[in-house]
Amino acid sequence: MQVVDGGWYAKRASGQHRVELVTTAPRGAILDRDGYRLAMTEQASTIGATPAMISDPARVVAAIAEASGESPDTIMQRLEGTGAVHVDLARQVPEAAAKRVQAMGLKGLDFTAEDRRVYPSAIATPVIGVTDLEGKGLAGLELQYDKILRGTDGLEVRTEDPGGNAISVIRTEVMRPGHTISTGLDRQIQIEAEGVTAETRATYRAKAVTAIVMDPKTGEILAMASAPAPTNGDYRQATNDQVRLRGITDVYEPGSTFKAVTLGAGLATGRIQPTTTVDVGDGWQLYDGILHDSHPNPGVKTATEALRESSNIGIAKLAYEHLSTSGAKDSVLSQWIDRFGFGMPTGIDLPGEVAGIVPAYQDWSGTSPLNIPIGHGIAATPIQIAQLYATIANSGVQTTPHVVTRIDGQGPVGLQQKRVMPARAARTLIGMLEGVVSDQGTGSAAQIPGYSVAGKTGTTKKIDKNGEYSDHRYLAWFVGFAPVKNPRVLTLIMVDQPRGGQYYGGEVAGPAFAKLTERALIALGIQQDQPSTTTG
Repeated sequence: MQVVDGGWYAKRASGQHRVELVTTAPRGAILDRDGYRLAMTEQASTIGATPAMISDPARVVAAIAEASGESPDTIMQRLEGTGAVHVDLARQVPEAAAKRVQAMGLKGLDFTAEDRRVYPSAIATPVIGVTDLEGKGLAGLELQYDKILRGTDGLEVRTEDPGGNAISVIRTEVMRPGHTISTGLDRQIQIEAEGVTAETRATYRAKAVTAIVMDPKTGEILAMASAPAPTNGDYRQATNDQVRLRGITDVYEPGSTFKAVTLGAGLATGRIQPTTTVDVGDGWQLYDGILHDSHPNPGVKTATEALRESSNIGIAKLAYEHLSTSGAKDSVLSQWIDRFGFGMPTGIDLPGEVAGIVPAYQDWSGTSPLNIPIGHGIAATPIQIAQLYATIANSGVQTTPHVVTRIDGQGPVGLQQKRVMPARAARTLIGMLEGVVSDQGTGSAAQIPGYSVAGKTGTTKKIDKNGEYSDHRYLAWFVGFAPVKNPRVLTLIMVDQPRGGQYYGGEVAGPAFAKLTERALIALGIQQDQPSTTTG
């Protein structure tokens, strides 16, 4: 036995005496900016059963269905469907509910302690994400910061005698709990954002509505919401359409919101001034393309007036006359599209961000000057447009948008900044954008009583399956910030396919912007300022 079968017996003996005890590390919490728990781990139980020992299946099924929230049919299928000696009837049953079942003394049931991930605030569901039953992050911050949140399980490897008493400890690994992460999300602003997106979607019977609220100086995301949204914040019961992070995963033609890139390039290089004039006619033809204004107002206009009225012809002509470089490998405008970060992810700390679509300059056609300067022929995510205007609001310094601000109270983390445009040019552009929200501008509906506001409207036609622009499907945008002299809140609203006859960004997205931004300013305690009088 020792010589011929010694190895086999030694292996069996080791298996009988050697025991590995794993201590599961509790997953770290996710907090909002004020310390409220958006995600946390609590004690729960798995309720298992030995089917052969159960004498009253109906009573058992009814009790467990009530405790777990699952249907009795599902529980009964688990009990009767596999023919296994032992089955798990319900996972992660809340501890109080499991104790009620346990107190019933039902024969054949057993109870095993385990952790359960819960989301007590039931807000920002797509941003926070979800874990699987084993505690692994599947989406949102739960996925993005999975390794940090998960911690390290403890392990003790020891030998035991037949009675289960420890003989010796072979190896020990200390359990390390998961780290707690703090976010810039403001619970009150997030609730308002979810309410405004749902209300706007219902009012205009829109396909979807997206809202982003951020601090333009720090890049912290204060709120991010979309409608449709998960019912009652339940990620596991939601559809893919309800949990999509539209602000970072979906691309759209930005339309007139992109005009800030064109004028920003001109102001930064000194090629365009607020007083630079352009002749705006009823239409502008270039090769076989022709450009019109949605609200024709022909005449000679300054760059400030062209932006305030959102003149497609005016802005496109300014780019053609001042930002083109004949025969060069690149144009001034193309260089600044790249400089502002379009065609690449912003780097926000959420999974699934896409880069958008920007054609290389060598692929521009003869009619590209008619559409690219006004935000057509390219595609961007809402977060890219939000970052553009945050850069302008922050005097030309671009900050990477980010959700997480601290880990275990240490930080800040995620703060990455670089200067993109001269401060003087950015301040000049801010003044021009303030005119957009004046009584004479396309964004008058975005005004907020007591606060100065700068921003831009945008309206674009969606592209149909045949590759042509639709005559009835639109995108309505508004993006802006307040107060103008010391911007603290930047808000973007994008309404996908509003119905009912209204579709312009100013009239559809503007009021939603005003409502959400005002509530954010109040929530943050930002004092009212005296709105300056815009001219030009």
